[in-house]
Amino acid sequence: MSHLPSSSVRDHMKWAGLLGCEAVLSSMALMQASSMAAPPKKMMAPLGHGPPQRDGPDRAPQSHMILPSGMSCPPLLIRKEGEYQAPRLLDEKEMRANEDMQQKKKNRKSVTPCKGTGGDENGPSSKVQKNFICDHCYGAFRSGYHLKRHILIHTGEKPYACAVCDMRFIQRYHLERHSLIHTGVKPYACSMCDMRFFQRYHLERHRLTHTGVKPYACSMCDMRFFQRYHLARHSLTHTGVKPYACSMCDMRFFQRYHLARHSLTHTGVKPYACTMCDMRFIQRYQLERHSLTHTGVKPYACTMCDKRFFQRYHLARHSLTHMGVKPYACTMCDMKFFQRYHLARHSLTHTGVKPYACTMCDKRFFQRYHLARHSLTHMGVKPFACTMCDMRFVQRYHLARHSLTHTGEKPFACDMCDMRFIQRYHLERHKRVHSGEKPYQCERCQQNFSRTDRLLRHRRLCQGRGVAKVENQPCCDPRPYPQEPPPAPPTWSPLHPPPGRLAV
Repeated sequence: MSHLPSSSVRDHMKWAGLLGCEAVLSSMALMQASSMAAPPKKMMAPLGHGPPQRDGPDRAPQSHMILPSGMSCPPLLIRKEGEYQAPRLLDEKEMRANEDMQQKKKNRKSVTPCKGTGGDENGPSSKVQKNFICDHCYGAFRSGYHLKRHILIHTGEKPYACAVCDMRFIQRYHLERHSLIHTGVKPYACSMCDMRFFQRYHLERHRLTHTGVKPYACSMCDMRFFQRYHLARHSLTHTGVKPYACSMCDMRFFQRYHLARHSLTHTGVKPYACTMCDMRFIQRYQLERHSLTHTGVKPYACTMCDKRFFQRYHLARHSLTHMGVKPYACTMCDMKFFQRYHLARHSLTHTGVKPYACTMCDKRFFQRYHLARHSLTHMGVKPFACTMCDMRFVQRYHLARHSLTHTGEKPFACDMCDMRFIQRYHLERHKRVHSGEKPYQCERCQQNFSRTDRLLRHRRLCQGRGVAKVENQPCCDPRPYPQEPPPAPPTWSPLHPPPGRLAV
């Protein structure tokens, strides 16, 4: 017989003891299964790990074998009479599952320490069991009140109603918190600014704006957010999902607020009214922007000049004029523009479309402004009045040009001589004297002129004359006076009246 190591001998003796323990327990289990009246399935506690029993005369006899220290028998599965099978050892996986089930039962019956109670070094001084079980979800609660309050979640009942509005709540605390909205009381104040809040959660969320902490990070980009809701809303931009659909058109939106705002365009409701005029707006932002026109405040200032603007967009558009950037290019020519609107308006000159038609005549225009200006000629309205005389004008440009006649200013100077002019058109007409250009031609005699007024005067003289006479004597040359003086007008007297008059 070979000599075994001491550890192998010790293990061999251990399993031999376990087999003997199993035999004894098997007979005891058979006797106990035939006599006990318990639920069909019971799990026998592991030997040596059962609850401690107090010593006394009434103590029940031990139902298991006492083994040497450090050794215990594995748990045995005991079934009801008629289904009993030979006892077997539980493997490691089954023992772990058994322990997990026991732990779940302990958690369900939840022996938790009471709040506010002290405890010694061995543990809390008192514990409260959660013996109130919900029949719907099998949740455990420590009191009947908590169970009844929880059941309201399943039944949908909300016993606490607001006296000011139609809101109802499951808990009294929720009603009290809601009532602050009607009273206007905001009990939670920020220690870093003057903001106050209805709920403590809102205050804690607001404090993050002071600390700069953004605890919610997007897993697809580097964006971070103060609130979880903002992160969830941002994630839709990566997935492309627009969960909020308009029931009146095919538009879809990332946010419910955008859908509600869009719905107003279908209903025509404009909830935001100006207190200084009759204008109404769909969005609050539009009302705030409009209010600046009444106050005259232009909050957006250009850093390169002294101009100020009502809107940030106008400032950004103006900044392009300093940088010289014209981002909008025409696809049909080389023209570039600062604004998209200018490009769209310019494109009409290529297509020839004049979308704005006058309702009083057949004229059409490229721009709405030109149509509005033209309509004044039909109504006879001249809104632009001169402050130095009684002249009135249809266009502001005409008024500005007229004002130069009062001031004597001539801003347009000729670069070939010392002549100056009030209007640019006069300067361009004068330059033809230096260049000799005559762009205006008569259709009948093909004579050219440098000015339109001279062409018009020529046409009046050219009407009704023969071509030969016109060719022999240009109608624009000054005609010489005759050498003989004109005859004197006839004199008459009451006795010799002129023809057609009766004598007196």
